[in-house]
Amino acid sequence: MTYRWKAVAATLLAAGLVSTLIAQSGSKSVKTRPKTTAKKTAPKRKAASKSRSTTAKARTKAKSKTKSVRPRYTGQTRPTPERYKQIEQALAARGYLNEEPSGKWGSPSVDALKSFQADNQLPPTGKLDAQSLIQLGLGPRQ
Repeated sequence: MTYRWKAVAATLLAAGLVSTLIAQSGSKSVKTRPKTTAKKTAPKRKAASKSRSTTAKARTKAKSKTKSVRPRYTGQTRPTPERYKQIEQALAARGYLNEEPSGKWGSPSVDALKSFQADNQLPPTGKLDAQSLIQLGLGPRQ
């Protein structure tokens, strides 16, 4: 029996309706418990001398345990040497990089990217950005 059905059966038993339901359904194989008059009591609370601030602190601690932890944003990661080599190859194919693509992003690569950005009406920062990569054909669709 699942938890939900146990809770429903306990509620019905407490209300005295189980025997009525069994009688209506015609099932005689299920035995019912006799009604009990003793009620379960909740554990006794401590004296109300606690200050509100202590209670508030306890609630805050309980809430903080249930909060979900969101991952921290660590920023964009650095491209891999293979990705740098792809970018350098694209710059070399367009005539902006005059040396062999090495996979290391150095001053010749920055100068080539600045020239490319200036020729394509992009801000000539020399930094890799989405617009420059899209113009090179290395954007998100690749």
